[in-house]
Amino acid sequence: MDATTRAPRAFGIGGINIVLGIWLIVAPFILNYTRFEVAMWNDIILGMIVAVIAFVRTFGTGGGTASWINVLLGIWLIIAPFVLNYGTNPTPRWNDIILGILVIIFAWSGATAPQPPANSV
Repeated sequence: MDATTRAPRAFGIGGINIVLGIWLIVAPFILNYTRFEVAMWNDIILGMIVAVIAFVRTFGTGGGTASWINVLLGIWLIIAPFVLNYGTNPTPRWNDIILGILVIIFAWSGATAPQPPANSV
């Protein structure tokens, strides 16, 4: 399988991480944990960063480097409830852990998907 046939895989994976980033932005409001300001702002800021990096990976020239940054952000999402001390609140804790795992899976997969050559048709 050559790089040209695998390019849609990178596009789909980046698209999923864009959606995950958007979910992180709106989750505090939908899941009603805005009263936990640290969790809310962590998710809003990380959601914006994850979505922008996934957008760059999908439509720009960021390549695999952008995906590896999202892997690191996914790791942060998993540990943030405990580092930022909102791990005792189950809604933001589980939202961040689950989203962190998903961001890692899709970003890692995107990082390992080969990019088509720049001069391909």
